Amino acid sequence: RDAALDRQRDGSLGSTLSQQPGVQESGFALRPGRPVIRGLDGPRVKITQGGLDVADASSLSPDHAVATDPLAALRIEVLRGPATLLYGGGAIGGLVNVVNDRIPLTRLGAVRGQALASADTGTGGHASALGLRGGANGWNWTVDGFDRGAGNYRFPGTAVDGDPDSARGRLPNSGARGRGFGTGLSYVGGRGVLGVAYSEMSSRYGIPSESDVFVRLRQQRVEALGELERPLPGVALVRFRAGDTRYRHDEVEGGSGEIGTAFRNRGREQRVELVHEPVMGVRGALGLQSNSRTLAAIGEEAYVPSAREASQALFYVGERAFGPARVEFGWRSERVRLTPRDTPDLPARRFGLDALSLGGSLALGGGYALSAGVTSGQRAPAIEELYASGLHAATSTFEIGNPELRAERSTNVDFALRKTVGPLQGRLGVYANRFANYIHGDLTDTNGDGVADRVDEAGTVVNGPDDPAAGDLKRIAYAQGPARFRGIEFELAWRPTGSAFGLRTFGDVARGRLVGEGNAPRMSPSRIGAALDWREGPWSGFVSALFARRQGRVAALETATGGYTRIDGEIAYTLPGGAGTSTTLFLQGRNLLNERIRLHTSFVKDLVPQPGRTLIAGVRARF
Repeated sequence: RDAALDRQRDGSLGSTLSQQPGVQESGFALRPGRPVIRGLDGPRVKITQGGLDVADASSLSPDHAVATDPLAALRIEVLRGPATLLYGGGAIGGLVNVVNDRIPLTRLGAVRGQALASADTGTGGHASALGLRGGANGWNWTVDGFDRGAGNYRFPGTAVDGDPDSARGRLPNSGARGRGFGTGLSYVGGRGVLGVAYSEMSSRYGIPSESDVFVRLRQQRVEALGELERPLPGVALVRFRAGDTRYRHDEVEGGSGEIGTAFRNRGREQRVELVHEPVMGVRGALGLQSNSRTLAAIGEEAYVPSAREASQALFYVGERAFGPARVEFGWRSERVRLTPRDTPDLPARRFGLDALSLGGSLALGGGYALSAGVTSGQRAPAIEELYASGLHAATSTFEIGNPELRAERSTNVDFALRKTVGPLQGRLGVYANRFANYIHGDLTDTNGDGVADRVDEAGTVVNGPDDPAAGDLKRIAYAQGPARFRGIEFELAWRPTGSAFGLRTFGDVARGRLVGEGNAPRMSPSRIGAALDWREGPWSGFVSALFARRQGRVAALETATGGYTRIDGEIAYTLPGGAGTSTTLFLQGRNLLNERIRLHTSFVKDLVPQPGRTLIAGVRARF
């Protein structure tokens, strides 16, 4: 396991990654929380598990949890640029790959494992995980499982921003629990590997913005992998991956137990990659990918229709070295078809998508390297962007899709300076992203008074927000137009030779504008952070500070969000053990100042504050 991941592991994928440069979270509750990369979220950020689409419903809505738990992850990768073309041209914001290594690619020997158990004060909850792996005579196996539970979490201030009569102390309906397991088997021979894995997870969590609604989800997943070295002259490796995922998600009325909305998703993916031997110095991989997704949305509050999405893609990614310089390039051509089911009045849509990427790096000596890249890609509109029509209670909105939306195109330019050798290492990067047909949900303002429309459950405007008869919902209509995003990110790590101490600092700034309309909605605020870590004998620890500026660059009909300072820390003691084994006792504190934190990236920032001071005590073991 990654030691940095162990320290940041949290209840959602977004919160686990939220202290990485350029990555923030959508911040809906303990379990729902997708990564927001460079101000982009939803379907623009692709999430995979083991290189295959996670195939859940999390991109449909911010209250839908990602169907992979950080407790089961060995590593989490954040990819941008040419590498994303291997997985999908629609990953305009980036790609997050959760690695669990359930299918071993190398021969294993004696049984090894890792375990985690912890409890916290903020929710009165617990978390535990266990992973085992071993093998003999080329046969290899893995088993892992996790269990977590949390009550309503503590927070400072009031739940509803500016409402002194709203909840205090613990946030109602914010608790969550989940469990899961997985197992894998592989055979590693002299020229390749063949393996299969099965995993299952379930979760139940509350929706704080709706005091009596909770989500119950379950996912079952089968994956297969095969690799064969040198199958043909000129071919270094052929790799095959396939996945079949069944996902179900019920939104349950707590008082009556009735299911208001049910989602069923069946996702299948197959991909074949052919890695060729160098041709005129060029190394690369040619691949085919096929995806299909059948989404069923059932119930009175289903705001999207049932639909089928299918895509086929051909891609190539290559690189060539020229002395101290290296050039990378990629190409992807994809065809996507979206077909609504049981709704003959909604049209099926077809999209032809193309993506190109060109980049390079130059070693400057002394461990420094300069890199630059440009990527032009397209994204097909998502199901909800095309076809949504109805009440979306979790976000307190009434959503209206646009079946005439065109493919979204982005052109991204990225420059970075890196240092990877010596006591001081780091990265400084700048980027600019130009969109054509950028798809976004606009709050409507029918009478032009500068206040978002309030509508009833039928989407009809009902008076103003100060009228007792006003509707409880805001109305969102999907539209598109040109947009510009730009930003800067940096990360520096300093660890003097032989020193017990190390210092890390990072920061990010993102700006997004809809041309002719103003700021993009829910833009990530500027941040700067620092962490000091140390290790002396069996003792280790860290203390970190993250400062987020007030976000006053707001979209039309949006409100500003205050800044905050978050202080975290940990102290740990590692017990003496044999070779390759360790047992570490730790005490961790999060938001030690009990700061009032609201995330501008959240749809429900004014209703759902972030957790307050939390202490976590636990044990990590490797054996």
